Amino acid sequence: MSTESLKYAKFDHDDGKSYASPMDVIHDDGLPHGQKKSILEEWKRRVAAHNRADGIQTMDHELDRAIERLAGLGT
Repeated sequence: MSTESLKYAKFDHDDGKSYASPMDVIHDDGLPHGQKKSILEEWKRRVAAHNRADGIQTMDHELDRAIERLAGLGT
């Protein structure tokens, strides 16, 4: 895996929090539903913008699944 793909293996939010996986965002009880969705969508945008390395494509699919799961959980 290239170092580029490692760049997107976690998400550093502007508020200082860091998430190791999309599921960590979903399970963060301190975030409202809308903010979770925003974080996942921003993470996905960052991944898609640099979708060149094999590991990044895997993360792209994981983010899609997390967004779908969050939608199923409702508000």
